[in-house]
Amino acid sequence: MDTMRGKAILKEACMNYTEFGKLVGVKPITVRLAFSQKRLSKKMVSTLESMESEIIRKEEDEEITELIASVSEVPVLDDVRTAKVYLLPKNPYLRFIEFSDGTHGRMRAKPGTFALGSVVKVKREDGDMYSLEGNYDRKGRLI
Repeated sequence: MDTMRGKAILKEACMNYTEFGKLVGVKPITVRLAFSQKRLSKKMVSTLESMESEIIRKEEDEEITELIASVSEVPVLDDVRTAKVYLLPKNPYLRFIEFSDGTHGRMRAKPGTFALGSVVKVKREDGDMYSLEGNYDRKGRLI
């Protein structure tokens, strides 16, 4: 293994020569000399290779989780969802809502209806705006 590749592995692992020396079991000056003279020991090479394989495995795991998250986040526009009012802004005609999966949105409502904590059924319009679905009484309760 060449020292440039070893330095790149240490940089990706956010590790300096002192920490690597403790991991291998040698003094930090020995690690510095080994890298500067391009003479890495077998133990250093095996440790660097195991660190490299671990970094690659973590990157692959992150890519897989990102792919799964991106596939599961696709909302259907015609889908009716249940949300909870969590904020009343200064605009009396708006309500900020939060869904069970942690996503947020806004909906239009008459002033005085849908107080904090009200549960509503909404349908996506455009962007983060939602419209009400269902019949509600004057206090904002679903009938």
